[in-house]
Amino acid sequence: MKITTKKVTLLALCIAMNMVGSWIGVMIKLPVYLDSIGTVMAGFAFGPVFGILAGVITALVNTISDPIALYFMPTQIIVGFTAGYFKFLKRDDLASKLYLAPAMSLPAAISSALIATYLFGTVTTAGSSYIVQALRAIMDISDFAIVLGVQIITDYADKLLSILLVSKVYNMNAFQDILRKID
Repeated sequence: MKITTKKVTLLALCIAMNMVGSWIGVMIKLPVYLDSIGTVMAGFAFGPVFGILAGVITALVNTISDPIALYFMPTQIIVGFTAGYFKFLKRDDLASKLYLAPAMSLPAAISSALIATYLFGTVTTAGSSYIVQALRAIMDISDFAIVLGVQIITDYADKLLSILLVSKVYNMNAFQDILRKID
């Protein structure tokens, strides 16, 4: 794995995409997070190490505006690793992504649910926290079960959106030309 100035530049762009997406998700209180589009792109383009690196740096930098982001670093690591490791996610067909996105979203949902429940008592800065609070008010089941259920749905939607978007860009001839020039 050779680290070049061009790879570092693309990694910085991926981190910036994560930061902007995260900011939009938190400010508008969307039930999806939008904080891992760049992590998925780094994983697709350069493999799991760069995917993990993009996720870790994103969590560290996002802590400036959202202190809770740091605690969700394990989720970013899972997403970065999965995006770089599982080659099938790069394919440009919708059907496989609908069924295969759980390879990324399910471990991320479990990680996020554990963090949200046991570190933050179910209240985070994410828009999905509103859904969790509403369900807690009307359901008599454990907080972890409620958070996990919400996380499975919202993480699946978020990761599927990220994978679909990144896959489209990744599979464009122009982007492949850029990647060939980087290596």
